[in-house]
Amino acid sequence: MMRLKQKPKQKGEAMNKEEDVLAEILNLCESDPEAGLEFIERVIRERPEASSDPFGKFAKAIAYGSKGLFQLARSKPAIDFTGFDEKELKDHLGITSVHLDYLEKGLQEIKEMEEIRPEALKLFGEQAELKVDAMALVLERCRPGRVQEILGKTKLAYFGPNRVKVMPSIKSDIEESGGFKKICWKTFFSLPTVARSALILGYGRDSKGRQYVHCMLFEKTFDVLGPNDTLSKCKSILALYLFDDGTFAYTL
Repeated sequence: MMRLKQKPKQKGEAMNKEEDVLAEILNLCESDPEAGLEFIERVIRERPEASSDPFGKFAKAIAYGSKGLFQLARSKPAIDFTGFDEKELKDHLGITSVHLDYLEKGLQEIKEMEEIRPEALKLFGEQAELKVDAMALVLERCRPGRVQEILGKTKLAYFGPNRVKVMPSIKSDIEESGGFKKICWKTFFSLPTVARSALILGYGRDSKGRQYVHCMLFEKTFDVLGPNDTLSKCKSILALYLFDDGTFAYTL
């Protein structure tokens, strides 16, 4: 196993070979996850220090992601599952509890990787981040709150359409805003209590010119509400602002 390192400005032949090897390992983990996991475990047995290698953690996450999602997605390429809720994921994509267990294992590897090297995921590139997003999206929509429990952070995009409501007064404006979708997709936030649903209260720009989404987070999902219930039944946690620079705050 090889440790992550910053790429030099001019890559030599050795660096090119190393990158080729790492790419082959990742390809193996995605195309044949059992063989990929076996390979990684064999390396760890031979070199116990490799168990704390960020690359190894990421490769295992990709293998578990393949067992939990990527293989299913490849078998149904015409399906765009990013807008699905739990029922649709199970009915149309074929997600089962076994798949979700693998996704939990994959995100646990990401959590451990980031504990070893914060921001390590960014070093693998945008596609790597999108793969982890896809894993988290499916897990969160089927097991509300589980992503935050594992990673210690979450995104509104993971909640899905049924768990993010918008104030009626701003609904038409905000649904047409590409900026809103961008913020919801890219901005992680963390809370002292696990959030499972959100109400969008507002949308605009702050004094620094940043676009923001103002939202209230709740402990419970909206499906607990009866015809005459108020949102208080969902147990509000707090309100916060999500910004398009990827940060969040409790006040403007």
